Amino acid sequence: MRTWQHVPARRLASLVGAASMSFAALTSLAGPASATLHRQSRAGDSQAATQSKVEVKAAKLGKYGNVLVDEKGLALYYNTANKPPKHWACTGKCLTLWPPLVLPKAQKAPVALKGVSGLGAIKGPSGMQVTWHGKPLYTFAADKADQAKGEGVLGIWFLAGTSPTKPSIAKKAPPAKKTTTTTAKSSYGGY
Repeated sequence: MRTWQHVPARRLASLVGAASMSFAALTSLAGPASATLHRQSRAGDSQAATQSKVEVKAAKLGKYGNVLVDEKGLALYYNTANKPPKHWACTGKCLTLWPPLVLPKAQKAPVALKGVSGLGAIKGPSGMQVTWHGKPLYTFAADKADQAKGEGVLGIWFLAGTSPTKPSIAKKAPPAKKTTTTTAKSSYGGY
């Protein structure tokens, strides 16, 4: 049986693009692995319902440095296309690949462990979703603890870092070339 860790990153990226595709199309592309992933996601949903509390901690994750992880050690991501509360870029079947970090009903706020700041919660499509500096957080279904296969997927999914000014290690676009413009002075005092 083929598992997600054996699926090439490029193929995963194309599968993740299924946020706009039908789930049937995603299933046909991914084959048996998507059914397994769907079952794991459903198991995760019931596990979240019985989970005692959500804790977020900082962890060193290979070349990515310090990133945020959940209590299981799964890397946490945010989606740059999300504009809550009015626009949620990942809903419906997208949540199968990108399970949201949701608080159990009894918990009012996430627990921020040493090295973590900026956590909160917002009402999302799946319940009270944990946020980091206002950005809703997700895990990636293809990850195991200490993995970050979702970093940079589709150019919209990025790791949450330990600093809001350096949220991700994703390669940044080179700075735009500076151009100079000149304006002709008029005889009317520059107006």
